[in-house]
Amino acid sequence: MKRMLEHLINVIQREDLELMFGKGSKVVVESVTYSTNTKKIVIHSKVLATDVDDSIDIFPTGLNMLVNEGWKYMGYNEELTLINSLDVL
Repeated sequence: MKRMLEHLINVIQREDLELMFGKGSKVVVESVTYSTNTKKIVIHSKVLATDVDDSIDIFPTGLNMLVNEGWKYMGYNEELTLINSLDVL
């Protein structure tokens, strides 16, 4: 599931990813787990950005959008809790 979500974001949504975080940027999905406390799927993802200036401005919102679109593209409708981090290449 992690690899499929990474593929959808890094390959299918490549144009949006590069527009937001710079050419050569990449998203790594660290984990996809189910939280029994909140009854939601928890996705921990990291964006490896190449363009620092634009990345800081759009960071949490842009990555959330990419992960949510990829999740819906996979055919799942469950609510997500997203944990995001930003690294600079």
